[in-house]
Amino acid sequence: MELLTKKNYINAIKKSIGVEMFQSIFAEKDGHETDITRKGQLSCALFVSSILKLFNLIDINKAPHSTVLSTLKNMEASGWKKVSENELEEGDVIVWEKIIDVDGEEHEHIGFFIGNERAVSNSSEKRVPAEHHYTYDGKRGIISAWRAPNL
Repeated sequence: MELLTKKNYINAIKKSIGVEMFQSIFAEKDGHETDITRKGQLSCALFVSSILKLFNLIDINKAPHSTVLSTLKNMEASGWKKVSENELEEGDVIVWEKIIDVDGEEHEHIGFFIGNERAVSNSSEKRVPAEHHYTYDGKRGIISAWRAPNL
């Protein structure tokens, strides 16, 4: 028997929709424990890096991550390669352009392409992974897309 890694990976991404387990990552800051992802508001990197860690697609000793940059660095070090937007395949990781949140802070965003112009990423409003159009119906540009070398 052989496990179907890519099928299981895609299944985990799709089954994560609405799941609260990726909401928080805690750190000590100025002597106090704090949820640096604001109870799911800023959990996109935690979600993506946790799924990648689960399937050994990144260095598991350096994950999970709380930022898009640290997630991308781990992906690059693990052999992930950039692909063009018109070459997207199910399971590729997408990085979207930055947005300004309600507090005036700039944030990057990362998630998964699941095929048929659909993606799954953490929703700042819902504070859980959610399915949506892969360009947010043309409202958010794609900065880069990435593919794992062994999927």
